[in-house]
Amino acid sequence: MLGLAEETIPYITIMVPLALMLGFDSMVGTAIVLLGTASGFTAAFMNPFTVGVAQGIAELPLFSGMGLRIIYWVIFTSVSIAYVMLYARKIKKSPEKSLTYNDPIDFNVVDPSEIDKLTLRQKFVLTILIGTLITLAFGVIKFGWYINEIAGLFLLMGVLMGIVSRMPVNDIAENFIEGCKVLVVGALVVGIAHAILIVLQEGKVMDTILHSLSNLIGHFPSEIAAMGMFIAQCFINYIVPSGSGQAALTMPIMTPLSDLVDVSRQTAVLAFQFGDGISNIFTPTSGYFMAALAIAGISWIKWVKWIWPLILIHYGLGAIFVTIAHLTGY
Repeated sequence: MLGLAEETIPYITIMVPLALMLGFDSMVGTAIVLLGTASGFTAAFMNPFTVGVAQGIAELPLFSGMGLRIIYWVIFTSVSIAYVMLYARKIKKSPEKSLTYNDPIDFNVVDPSEIDKLTLRQKFVLTILIGTLITLAFGVIKFGWYINEIAGLFLLMGVLMGIVSRMPVNDIAENFIEGCKVLVVGALVVGIAHAILIVLQEGKVMDTILHSLSNLIGHFPSEIAAMGMFIAQCFINYIVPSGSGQAALTMPIMTPLSDLVDVSRQTAVLAFQFGDGISNIFTPTSGYFMAALAIAGISWIKWVKWIWPLILIHYGLGAIFVTIAHLTGY
C-alpha cells in the first residue's frame, strides 16, 4: 500500500527457504512475497507512486477518497491470501501436485529435527538481518531510499555478517561474488524489459496507442466509459509496467476525457490504479517480477500456469470496483 515493489525482492531469499522448511514448495514462498506486494500495490489506499501521482495530475486532494479504497484493499488482499492458502494446503497434503515438484530446489530440505540450535554468533547474524530489514522499511518510507541506498544497505549487511561470523576478508568477497551470480539473470531480465519500453516510447508507438484508445472511449456513454478507461489502463500496463510512468503518460489524457464523458476524476484515478497494478506479477515486461522469479528459480511458464485463475479474478474485482465507484458517484 506504500508502493514498494523492487524493495521486496530480497524477501524472496527468505520466504522461499522458509516455505520449503514448512513443507510447502517454492511457489508458495514466492507467492507470499509477490502477491503480498501486488495486492498492496494494486489496491493501495495511499500509494504515492500511483494514487499520489495520478491524483496530483487529476488535481484532486492527495489520497482523497481513501475510505472506499481501504474497503477495496481488504477485499483484494483477502482474495489473494485465500488463493495462496488453498494451494499451500493442497501441496502440504500432496507434494507431488506441486508445479515445481521436479525442480531440484524443492522438497530437498533438511529435516528440522536434524538442525542444531542457534549459536550465539548465529543469533547475532540473525539480529543483523532483522535490523537491516527494519532499517530498509524505515529508510524507504521516511527518507525515500531507492536502488542505490538499498544496495548499499545490503552490502553493509553482508560485510557485517561476515565479520560477526569470523570469516576471512577473502571469503567474504568470494561469497559476495557467489551471491551476485544469482542476481545476474534477474538484472539481465530487467534490462531487456526496460529496452522494450524504450523502443515503444522512442518509436512513438505509445502515442498512437493512447490516441486511438482515447478516441474510442470518448464515444461511449458514461456507464461504459468508466469500464473502457479500466480496460485501456489494463492494456497499457502490459507495455508500460511502471506505475508512476503510466500515470504521467495516461492521466493527462484520461483526466479531461473523464470530464467529457461524465465520469468523476476520482473514478478515473481508480480505473488507472487497478489497471496499472494487476498484471505487474504476470507480464514479462515487469522487471522486478521477472527478477523475483529468477531468484526463486521458477520459470515464467510455470508461474503463469499457477496464477492465471487469480489474475482473471483480480480483473473481475477491478471491473466491479470501478463500476461501483462510478454508479455511486465516487
